[in-house]
Amino acid sequence: MFTGFPIACICAGLQPDLLSDAAWWRTPLWQYAVFAVVIYSRAAAERLTVPVEETARRIAARHGLELTA
Repeated sequence: MFTGFPIACICAGLQPDLLSDAAWWRTPLWQYAVFAVVIYSRAAAERLTVPVEETARRIAARHGLELTA
């Protein structure tokens, strides 16, 4: 589809809009990753019976990060 379509458009004097055709499927994957971290952090905190903040500190410490604020 994407090989013949632009040629036909150009021959007909049209500008092919392949970007919108190919980009419709792009989703904000980083948002889903953040949602997953929040869900798993809450589940871990509930399972360990500790506050979510403590779970976040433990995860940060495991990765060598220091949380402030």
